[in-house]
Formats: sequence, C-alpha cells, structure tokens
Amino acid sequence: MISGSELIGTRGKTLVGRLPAERLVRLWGTVTSGVVKRGFTLEYRDLEPPRTGIFDGLKIVIDPDVDFEMQCFVLLHLFGHSVQWVAPLLAHKLDALQNTTEKERFLQVLRDYEYEAAGYALALLHELGVRDLDAWFSDFVATDWRYVERYYREDRIPPWNECLAGGAPFVEPVAIPPLAHRQVEVRFAF
Repeated sequence: MISGSELIGTRGKTLVGRLPAERLVRLWGTVTSGVVKRGFTLEYRDLEPPRTGIFDGLKIVIDPDVDFEMQCFVLLHLFGHSVQWVAPLLAHKLDALQNTTEKERFLQVLRDYEYEAAGYALALLHELGVRDLDAWFSDFVATDWRYVERYYREDRIPPWNECLAGGAPFVEPVAIPPLAHRQVEVRFAF
C-alpha cells in the first residue's frame, strides 16, 4: 500500500483532500469499529448548516452531506472531544475552556483543547493499527485549527480552502484515559 506522503511525493503540499477513496473506506470501517467498541453510538443525521457533526457524550452524529474524507476526520475529531468530556480525569481541563473571557488566552486554551482531542484521536488510530496516516491526520488537524482560529478572530466562518495546511508538525498521540459515558451538553463541529 502507498502511504499518504508517498502518494503526494512531498510534505510541502497539504494531504487534506487527497486520500484515495479505497483508503478512506478502509479507514472508515476501522475507525467506526473502534469508536463503537469504545462505547459511543454513531448516527447519520441531517444537521443544520454549518454543523458537520455533533456529540453529546453518548453518541457522535455526522451529517451525511459532508464529503466522505471530512466525515472520516470529523468522526476522529469528535471522538477526541468526546473523550475530553466523559473522561473523569480530564474534567478539570474543561473549566478554562468554558470560563476564559480574555480573547488571546481563550484562543490558547482552545488550541490546547483542539490538539489534545487530536492526540486522543491519533492514539485511537494507532491502537487500531493505523500508523500510515499520521501526516494526513496532522495536516487535517492543522487545517481545522486554522479554520477555527479564523472563525474566532474574524467572527465569521472562513472558506475551508483558505485554511489548508501542509507539512504540519505531527500530532502526538495521547493515551486515552478511562471513560465514564454520560450525557453532556451537545457540542458541534462546523
């Protein structure tokens, strides 16, 4: 099998939007199995734009109108955030996210929150034996962060293609702590 970095031939260009369909199908099957085995329910449902997915501590919902590659990323991304909201060991970290009012401090807290979620998602990928997509996933995480940061700085949803990142530093996997599934306030990806 050709890995993402070999497929593109350079780490200078983004890998986002370039994963071959057959690789995405295998990834989807592997990740959905891993997420369900971790106790989360998966659901497809039409969501109000600009939402691409939502989670509530018990289930992860993905809008079926979202591009398939984005669905794969959103599932991983929302798995990571779900871990943050239902792992008792992480509860203390959510206070700063919910109660920081100074914009620059909030953006730093938000970035830490986003990359920690990415670390849990990457740990899941590795646990599932997927070790050839770290570059793809890291570019997607960096792209997502650019998108989210621009949204909070500009108070508008930016064009996705203006946020594409390539050659991003690799996300570091973070060990997934024990989970205590419970309903939490619905949160969403956009």
